[in-house]
Amino acid sequence: MNTQRVGSADRPVETVATFWAHYDDDLIFANPTVQHSLDRGQRTRSFFFTAGDAGTGMSKYVDGREAGIRAAYDNMRGRSGTWSDRSVVLRNGVTVTVTRPEGDDRVALTFLRLPDGGLGGAGYAATGRQSLRQLVTGELPSLRTLDTEQVITLELLRSTVAELVVAFDATTVLSHHPGSANGPGSDHPDHQSVGNVMATAVDAGLIDADVVHYALGYAAAARPVNISPDILARKLDVFASYASHDPVIARDEVHEYLEIRGFGAWLQRQYLVPHCELVRTDN
Repeated sequence: MNTQRVGSADRPVETVATFWAHYDDDLIFANPTVQHSLDRGQRTRSFFFTAGDAGTGMSKYVDGREAGIRAAYDNMRGRSGTWSDRSVVLRNGVTVTVTRPEGDDRVALTFLRLPDGGLGGAGYAATGRQSLRQLVTGELPSLRTLDTEQVITLELLRSTVAELVVAFDATTVLSHHPGSANGPGSDHPDHQSVGNVMATAVDAGLIDADVVHYALGYAAAARPVNISPDILARKLDVFASYASHDPVIARDEVHEYLEIRGFGAWLQRQYLVPHCELVRTDN
């Protein structure tokens, strides 16, 4: 167990490990939980499956989104500064990029950089028509990462998630709601697929079910607003730190993010479902 010195005694440092399809998903669907964990002195370890490239491949757009997620975590941790990147080879052979703010062990972001699957789940022509949905359904036997072109199978994805949960010494795990369970509705195919990878890893006994919670995605919009105005203001400020680097959604004023179709509803809500409460379907 990780420990930190508090006065003359040691106490455990809890770690929230999160697993997302795109660089802004945690900011939209799992905040204020992420913010509160940092405020309480916990560590956050965030893993992102795709490059969120929207068919552009490794591009200035991806660079901007990655700069944006660093800026958002700077905002949440209450300081800015230099981030350092390093390539890490996991025990299962998968290579990832880990980026950390220098001098602050509370935060680490891990990028795999698989292709964005798009809203239709069929991928983009420019990146080989690859998508997480196709991998999860068996339509494709593997995907290739955009940065290193390493071959990633479904089994490698599951073992990567399981290995990182252990390596992070996670006391809480957050991810997308799986498409194989009731609730996600018309959620993004990448979101549903990431949730499926997590849920199947839990079902296989690779991850402790008691620590895993799934964030409702697009379907959360149909539920009541459950974030108070003061907490929403903080959430919007963090999201704006990210979005200022994303030309697709960047706005001049923070309150304008509530006017973006979909985003406004999602940002005002957060619904987490424990693994034990998933209701499975045949989909």
